[in-house]
Parts: sequence; structure tokens; C-alpha cells
Amino acid sequence: MKLIKSLLIVGLLGSAAATTVHAMGKGDCAMGGDDMKSHMWQIDPAKRQAMMEKHLQMLHDKLKIQPAQESAWKTYIAAIKPLPGQDKPASKADAKLPEQLDGRLQMMQQHLDMMQKHVAATKALYQQLSPEQQKLFDQEGQHMHNRMQQHMQHHRQASAPLPNN
Repeated sequence: MKLIKSLLIVGLLGSAAATTVHAMGKGDCAMGGDDMKSHMWQIDPAKRQAMMEKHLQMLHDKLKIQPAQESAWKTYIAAIKPLPGQDKPASKADAKLPEQLDGRLQMMQQHLDMMQKHVAATKALYQQLSPEQQKLFDQEGQHMHNRMQQHMQHHRQASAPLPNN
């Protein structure tokens, strides 16, 4: 259960970060602007994909996935991989505010749909794991959650303070 909560939090943080990064790229966010162009979220999609595959292979090896578990593992992998074009802004830069909000809402709905698939695939994989594998998977999920929180905390501290109005 903790893993699922952690994954849900990571997904929601990722959605919030994606929205923030979109705003940073337009230069209207207090957290970034041009300095953020080389940020991890702006990394080349091919590099990001390679990093993800390397991480997943390490997790596969660490969990010692057995042949009987491969089907659940593959379903899990398919569910957590982002769809092509998923990181593209949902609205045009020159769109009116209601259109921008509709676009953000659409992006959030896509993230929610993706997270629901991720949670279902995680539960299915988790049921196939031995208690030892579940413990390792829990630890990895917590480690990922902690890294995301540290990452977000670092950017909150590094950002300029918002004006008091």
C-alpha cells in the first residue's frame, strides 16, 4: 500500500512539475526561465528514454524477476512508459486564458489516466512478487519518492521568492 501511495505521489508531483516546467519554458514562472532550459525535465527525449530503460533494467535485475513474472513485468513497463508527445504543451502559447486552462485540465486528465494505469500495473506486478521481492520493490519506490522530494525541495530553495502582494 505504501508503494502505491508513493507512486501516486510521484505521479502527482511529476504532473505538477510538468506544468511548472511548461510555465518555466515560457519565462512566466518565478522558478526559472532561461536558466531552466538545461534542466532534467528538458533533457533530450532519447537520453531520458535511455536513462529510464537503464533504471528499469537495474530494477529488473535487483528484483530477480523470474520467468513466470515476466508477463506482469512487461505489463508494468508498458504502463509506466510515457506515450509519445505526452510532454508537449496541451495549449498554444498565444491561447487565451480559458483555452490555456482547458489545455492544462486536459494535460492533468491525461496524467491522471496514465497514473491509474500505472497503479493497476504496479498492483498486478506486486501480486506476482515474492515477499522478498515486494520488500525490495517497496524500498525502491520509497527511494524514488525521497529523491523526487529532495529534487523538488532543491528547486523550491533555489527559486526566487515570490512577491508579497
